[in-house]
Amino acid sequence: MSLDIASRLTALEDCADVIAGLSVAGRLEHDPAGTHQVVTTRHLTEGVPYEYEAAHRLRIVPGRATESYELHEGDVLFMSRGTRNRAWAVASVPNPTIAPVSFYILRPSDGLDGGYLAWYLNQAPAQATIAKIRTGAGTPLVQRDAFKELEVVLPPIAVQRQIAVLGGLLARERSLRQRLSEASERAHSALGTNIIATLRDHHA
Repeated sequence: MSLDIASRLTALEDCADVIAGLSVAGRLEHDPAGTHQVVTTRHLTEGVPYEYEAAHRLRIVPGRATESYELHEGDVLFMSRGTRNRAWAVASVPNPTIAPVSFYILRPSDGLDGGYLAWYLNQAPAQATIAKIRTGAGTPLVQRDAFKELEVVLPPIAVQRQIAVLGGLLARERSLRQRLSEASERAHSALGTNIIATLRDHHA
């Protein structure tokens, strides 16, 4: 991919709406009669666009209007709390799906691809800026007003989409490698346990 292209710089608030997630009282627990799906961090794989699966089923009854907090394909979820402030493009969600208050919902304007925005926010330059605007000691928070001013580099939309696809493929490769490493570690541990058990059984 050639990067000899014209790009422009803009503030995040000028290319995407930054919406706070829904504040839900109490602990999030699945309600079989729930009307709204909720996305949480345990449903997300770093760098990989989010696609709903049946195993993610987590329904609640919000008890209030939720239109402003509902996710749509093309949106971006950004973890606003804690110290791992990562972003995920939204590829598919059932209707209606909401994001809790620990996230910002980023809704790109025309000319900005959600996959590119998620990729951009996860890169070192943006992460360094985000770390500077994160406040609080107990549960740090990326302040929304400061976050809205974050600088975004925008190449043409076709290039954004190319970068988003490449970033997604690299993230999936990283995830698969991690899962393979974890599976290998479990297998090695089980083998070691079995060897020791066998040696004990044959102890003279």
